[in-house]
Amino acid sequence: MGTAMDEKSPLQQDIPLWERRDEILPLAGRFIQLADRQVKTGRKELSKEAGEYILTHDWKDEQELEDAVKKACILSDADVLQREDFDIRQKRVKSIGGFIEERLKWFMRNIKRLEKFNLYDTVITEVEKALIAMVIAETGGNQLKASRLLGINRNTLRVKIKKLGINIKPQE
Repeated sequence: MGTAMDEKSPLQQDIPLWERRDEILPLAGRFIQLADRQVKTGRKELSKEAGEYILTHDWKDEQELEDAVKKACILSDADVLQREDFDIRQKRVKSIGGFIEERLKWFMRNIKRLEKFNLYDTVITEVEKALIAMVIAETGGNQLKASRLLGINRNTLRVKIKKLGINIKPQE
């Protein structure tokens, strides 16, 4: 996965990004496009306030900016990213847990009337299956790359693929 950092000279890579403020917005735009290509977040753009906010943050390097932009793209449902999507100091930052919680609210209303339901196993299994399937697809079926992205052993990934019944399409 190449970033804009790959295209910089070694000398320029040593200069902190906060000292190269004129590069921040173009890089953010590139990272928004990269997030869409990699995880299909949809076309997004920065609001004026979000742009001003990321311009004033002291980014140590391009990777930190890339991570923040991708996280905002993934966790925001909106087409326009807002300042709070980039709240680096975590005052109102959205977490993956919060994202999942929002998505599960409708499900909870429907199962409240059930006395016995294995909610924990159902949710964990579905989230794990979706995550693994998405990472496998993103890596073109390459299980070694997928296991590295997931932070698990390749053999563990293979066991989970079989257990969860995930279909792997062969690489083309």
